[in-house]
Amino acid sequence: MSDQTKKAVFIFSVCLSIALGLHGWHTLKPDYAWSTKIYATIQLFTLESGNPEEDPLPLTFELARYLAPLTTASGIFLGMSQFILLRTRQTKVRNLSNHFIIVGGNERALALARDLSASGHQVLVVLTMEGSVIAESCWNEGFYAVEVSESAHNLPEVVRVTQAARVIVFTEDDYTNLKLALLMRKAAGSHHLPVLLNLDDEQLCNTVQNQYESIAVCNYYRCVSRVLLNEYPLEFSEQSDFAAQDASDIRLIITHWDLLSRAFLYQVAKVAHYANCPKTKVYVVCKGVELVQQLIHAAYPHIDECLELHFLESQDPELTPNVVIQLLASFPDEALTSILFLADSPEDSFSGSVRIKDQCKKQENLRILLPQSPLSGSLEDRQLCVLPDSAVFCNAHMLLQDSIDHLAARVHQTWYEETSERIKQCLDRGDTPQAERYQNSPYFKPWTALRNEQKEENRGAADHLAIKLRALGMAQKDPADMDPAQVDAAAAKLDGKQLEALAEMEHRRWAAVKWMTGWTLGPRHDPSKRHPNLVSYQKLDEPTKQYDRDQILGTGNMLRALSASRKKST
Repeated sequence: MSDQTKKAVFIFSVCLSIALGLHGWHTLKPDYAWSTKIYATIQLFTLESGNPEEDPLPLTFELARYLAPLTTASGIFLGMSQFILLRTRQTKVRNLSNHFIIVGGNERALALARDLSASGHQVLVVLTMEGSVIAESCWNEGFYAVEVSESAHNLPEVVRVTQAARVIVFTEDDYTNLKLALLMRKAAGSHHLPVLLNLDDEQLCNTVQNQYESIAVCNYYRCVSRVLLNEYPLEFSEQSDFAAQDASDIRLIITHWDLLSRAFLYQVAKVAHYANCPKTKVYVVCKGVELVQQLIHAAYPHIDECLELHFLESQDPELTPNVVIQLLASFPDEALTSILFLADSPEDSFSGSVRIKDQCKKQENLRILLPQSPLSGSLEDRQLCVLPDSAVFCNAHMLLQDSIDHLAARVHQTWYEETSERIKQCLDRGDTPQAERYQNSPYFKPWTALRNEQKEENRGAADHLAIKLRALGMAQKDPADMDPAQVDAAAAKLDGKQLEALAEMEHRRWAAVKWMTGWTLGPRHDPSKRHPNLVSYQKLDEPTKQYDRDQILGTGNMLRALSASRKKST
């Protein structure tokens, strides 16, 4: 029986006892004042409730005589059991060590807690406003929970920050997350405590990521976008067997402007760079598109260097499918088009997607991504791709960025080792100035010593690895599934023109990460975010072009290093 049910039964028993007692005393002593009857009824709840001389006693009075003391005893028992339970739980929390702290009681935070708990970790959920119902649910699910105000001065002590293995701040408010993350980091002192906070606002995420090196930042919607772009590549469609190396006209339509569409556009701008497609064409279709255009360019002034952006107004969400249908009719037949169809509600997304699919004449290379809804449960259409439920994305590997960081760290380590070899070669031939330039690079340091922004650049390279592999003819989505020998063989078969196309793709990918993080063209000065190579591939000098070619030809070695690293970690 739940606590709520126990409380309801107890209250009902009290009310029933009072009603029966009043009725019984009124039957026995009709001349008594009501205040006297009430006092006498309350006395029934004591263990000595009196023994009236009247015989026989009314049935209601007899029932009240036994029910009221029983209610009192059950109340004492419930109170004692709750006290013991509370003290036991407090003791368990005080004895926690090497535990994960998750601040927040929303569904995303709880889904992450379940995933960590299922992996064998001790998880403490800190509830700042969600209430006792969520706390009780947490305890029932097998992890710990405490209720504490976010402004409580002893919050770090209550959750045992100095004994924790990791802190994840995941409330619904970005600024609350930032405040609590900084509080936890400060309270940890010299204790090495990884602190991760989620910021749903894309621009705030970038700002905090660059300003605070003591805490790690993630964006839930950016993580979702990373998964979606990997599961549904813009340049490859299993439904139509459209080969990556043949994709020369790749297009994306985004309807509705919200946190997910903004993060998805950011991910596409960084990663969606292909061998035979100079720029991915992106069409934003929504209401108030002029304001959306201003917001995008205010956040990312150089995004046009990465994508070919178009904006179309839809005065009413109900008209959005019509705008999209007209837009699709203007596309050439060879265009490979993906649509991220979002709306005010999942049901609107479903109905709009079905309308587009039914009325669009060019369906061979069309794919529509739509969120889950009650209507999409039984959908069986390979061109209508229903996105997973949001809880699916709330797992440790994705939100904590463990999987992508493992790959990004391997990408950086490979570059670090190659640069070390270049330094050695320069010193061997007496070129000390060039060796010093390599050594003075702000990126020439181990992964753990990189700044958050530098790590994000490596994540972009890791995200693009699957695209490189598909460009070499590999169909698998996960680089870990690739055979390095097959990748080497595919790279060896590239002719000069194909290699140049892939090298140009790699350069555009590298430049896109720079453009999206605020870099500009100019003499190299890393503190000012200026770099001379932010030009087209054709304008690069030969050593830089060769470096990009080597990145393509060395993909197999990258996979070998990744495989060896994973085996070592297991």
